[in-house]
Order: sequence, then structure tokens, then C-alpha cells
Amino acid sequence: MLFALLGKYDPTAIPLNFQREKEVMEDPPPGVEVIARYARVGGRGGFIHIVEAKSAEQLGALLLKFVDLVEYEIIPIIELRGAIGEELVEEHFIEHIPMHGSLKTDSKYRE
Repeated sequence: MLFALLGKYDPTAIPLNFQREKEVMEDPPPGVEVIARYARVGGRGGFIHIVEAKSAEQLGALLLKFVDLVEYEIIPIIELRGAIGEELVEEHFIEHIPMHGSLKTDSKYRE
């Protein structure tokens, strides 16, 4: 499963945070694949990582490497291309989706 990891860190420890992030994300624990890495998003500081892990234990092994430095919010995500995206749009058409409100689509998603 894919996860977005939104990391916040103490700005007084920036060099240590970036060093740890580089070490861990360039050589993640077994079973974890790092899909994308972003830093200082929106000028706020912090990290956003997109990772894939097949189990909670694998994801936990990755997060334990940051326990003393970075606080992560973990958000399960899916890619919205192709059939999966169309199914989700159909399932939630004009229904409330947390944080996003109603989906409005063109007629190609409605039969």
C-alpha cells in the first residue's frame, strides 16, 4: 500500500534531520520502497515522502528510525489513474469526501 508521510521536525536541528532523512530514505528497511521525496514543501519546512510498504511492521521499521527527530503524519493514499480512479469517482459522485467536499465530474464518469 502507498503512504504519504508528512514529517515535521525541530527547526533547530535541520542538519541532523536532513542527514537522517538522506541515510534512511536512500537505504530504507526491507519491504519499503521510497517512491518520492520532497523537502521544505511550501516554505514551511518538513518532509513529504511517498512510500510503499506491504505491512504495518515494514512501515513501522522505517518510522522508528525517525522517532527522536521527526513527527510523521501517516496518510494511506491510492493513485487515481485508470480504472481505480474512475471507480472512486463513481462511488463518491456528489457525495462528501473528507477534506475535499463533493466531487463534481463531467458526464463521462456517469452512465
